[in-house]
Formats: sequence, structure tokens, C-alpha cells
Amino acid sequence: MATETDSEGSAVAVPSAGSALAAGIGTLLLWSGTPIANKIAVDYMDGLTAGLVRSTLAGLVAVLVAIGMRLPFPRAGRDRMLLVLSGVASFAAWPVTFSIGVERTSASHAALILATIPVIAVLLAALLDRRAPSALWWLGASVAVAGCALLVGASSPADASAAPGAWTPLGDAIVFAGGAICAAGYVAGGRLSPRIGTAATTFWGLAVAMIVLVPLLAAAAPRTRWSAVAVDGWLAMGWMSALSSLAAYALWFYALGRGGIGRISSLLLVMPAITLLGAALVLGEPIGLLMVVSCGLVVFGTYLAHRYAR
Repeated sequence: MATETDSEGSAVAVPSAGSALAAGIGTLLLWSGTPIANKIAVDYMDGLTAGLVRSTLAGLVAVLVAIGMRLPFPRAGRDRMLLVLSGVASFAAWPVTFSIGVERTSASHAALILATIPVIAVLLAALLDRRAPSALWWLGASVAVAGCALLVGASSPADASAAPGAWTPLGDAIVFAGGAICAAGYVAGGRLSPRIGTAATTFWGLAVAMIVLVPLLAAAAPRTRWSAVAVDGWLAMGWMSALSSLAAYALWFYALGRGGIGRISSLLLVMPAITLLGAALVLGEPIGLLMVVSCGLVVFGTYLAHRYAR
């Protein structure tokens, strides 16, 4: 903890760059574990229900946080529309689509495909602004997509539940579609957050998503034998709801505010590699040469796209 001098000449403690970095690394670890936790959860319930439970639990807490902290709610009609688009896409459609995809693919595949979300978000924003990204951005995006194509193009088992690391092209395609939906939500949220703040955009977005989530969960919940969900299933749901969707965002806001967007956001580039290692240790998913090459292409391509996005 460093110190600064206030207007009266007194020493005031301020957060150090080290604490911002620690918060960023904490966020990285929590988000890296999400595909793994999701894979555990779909062992006890279908992907639709897992995605709905995850976001509904997070949304309940988000409502309390938004009201308790008196986070600003958008007043202009255009801003409210952006909030609805951001909330429904990022916190309803995206988690549900992702869970359905993970049910049919491996956590490792899902992690590598998710790494392309920033690339898709930049492309969507560029299309809306009618501007072309730089040539180096296109190079990075092409390398990242090539890494995903290499991964998906390999032969796969017919049944994605047959063995650890088993997957199907359909599962990968659903995860990619979910990533595109998430990117669209990020673009909408990115245009709203300068006016009401990132925290308000996130927590009110989770609250707004409840309008869609609660009716769907009421319809889907009876299909699951909740008494048969083991401890690891509930821990996985807790990870996705309390840690990945809430605690991680709180840490992320702190890290961005204290450490700078450019420096801190670069940490996410190593998230696929951490998920691959975690999936191997926790789920027993194999890490072969193809996976390593694909991971390298995705991480390097995403780095280039991130570096030259502006």
C-alpha cells in the first residue's frame, strides 16, 4: 500500500499497482475455471438448466448489489435499450448457449473458442462504426480463427460424453455462437458504460436479464432431479454464480481502475492456457500436440488483435 498527500498535507493510503495486479490475476483464475465448473455441472443437469441456474443466482445477488450501492440506472430510452441488449445477451443468452455447448464438447475446446470473443467484439464494433480495423488486427484475427479451425477440424468421437476431452463439432459450433452473442453484449455494454459506469452496466444488466431467466428456469427446473446433484455439482454452480459472475467482476473493476485497462486486460490472453491445464488436472482431459499448437495460435493471434485493435 503506497501513500499520497491530501489537500491538508496528511498522508493517505492508496492502493498499489501490486494490489491491482493481484486482483487481475484473481479474476483470471476465477474466469479460467468457469468452463471446468460448467463441465462438472452438466454431469448432473442439462446445459440449458445449468446456464439458467448460474445466471439466475447471480442475478438475484446483482439486484441487491445494484440497489444497495445505489448504482445509477439509465434514464434515456436509448441507454435503456443498450442495457437490455447488454444484459440479455451477456447474462442470459450467452451463459445458456455456452452451457449447452459445453455439454457437447470439452472444457479445453470451449476455452480456446472463448478466447476469440474480444476479436469478434472488435469486428462487431468496427462494423457498427463503419470503419475497418488495421491490417495487423486482421492478421491477428486470422491467426486466432485458424487456431480454432485447426482444433475443430480434427477428428472427434461421435459422443462428446464418451471420455474426458471428448467433443463434437456441434458442441464447438454452439460455444462459438455463444461467444458471438457475448461479444454483441459486450459492444452494447461498452457503449453504455461511459454514461453510467461499468459496475452499473454489469449489475443492472444481470438484474434485467432476470426478466428472461426466471420464466425459463421455472419451465426447465422440473426436468432435473435436484436431490441427485452431488456436492461437486453444487460447488460448480457456486463457482459459476458467486465467483465467476460476481466476485470476478468486482475484482476486475478494482484491477482496471487501479492498474489501467491496457495493462490489466492483457492478463486475459493467458486464460486459455490456464483452463487447458486445469481441465487436464481436474477433468482428466488430454493435452496433445494439436491442443498445444491450437492454443499457441489462438493466444498469439488474440494478442496481435488486442495490441492493434485501436
